[in-house]
Amino acid sequence: MLNGKPLILMVEDNEKMAQLNTRLLNRQGYEVRIAYSAAEARDLFGRIKPDLFVLDIGLPDGDGRELCEEFRRESDMPILFLTGKIETKEKVNGLKIGGDYYLTKPYDREEFIVVVRNLLSRVEQLRKKIEESYIIKKGALSLRLDERKAYVNGRDALLTGKEFAVLLVLVQNEDRELSYEAIYEQVWGMPMNENVNALRQQILRLRKKLGEENEKSFYIFNEHGKGYTFTTLYKQI
Repeated sequence: MLNGKPLILMVEDNEKMAQLNTRLLNRQGYEVRIAYSAAEARDLFGRIKPDLFVLDIGLPDGDGRELCEEFRRESDMPILFLTGKIETKEKVNGLKIGGDYYLTKPYDREEFIVVVRNLLSRVEQLRKKIEESYIIKKGALSLRLDERKAYVNGRDALLTGKEFAVLLVLVQNEDRELSYEAIYEQVWGMPMNENVNALRQQILRLRKKLGEENEKSFYIFNEHGKGYTFTTLYKQI
């Protein structure tokens, strides 16, 4: 992405066609970077992270299929081949080495735009799935695992690293009572011995930062002398 827009690396040695396709894509809200040779493509790829590759096969200093294999080793982003080669064998080989779609020149402009849109839509869906896998939501509480931050009603709770670690252990074991020892060993990585007060202080600060007003949404329940339980059903206990 560049400036919030999908970024496309177009490798095409025909300047007129490259400029035409770029104008078409710009009108759709995409950013485009053009490489007129394999060497330029490699240089650009080393400096940007495209969301989509559009590759011509016949290049003055190489073959688009070779670029496809190189790019595929470093990127999972979709690759669209544009080529004058119409043989089925050529298309099959292009797909085998990592290409995602194949358009034969001359191609319909509307079809070109639809294919690009569909490939980029797939990228966006994948991004959302990955992002969702890094988020745990429990009522008003959201844990961002990639940031190691907790948010309450969208507000950053400003937890320390240790506080977040304690909360994460509790949330991942929702509605299960965890002993003081079990929590301490998972967070501190050592036996608790007589140091239960360190855990209690973390819990006290957690409750304060998460806000008592949110108890109807989630709560850290304490069974005195035993352990702690994170629950979203506290008011029904």
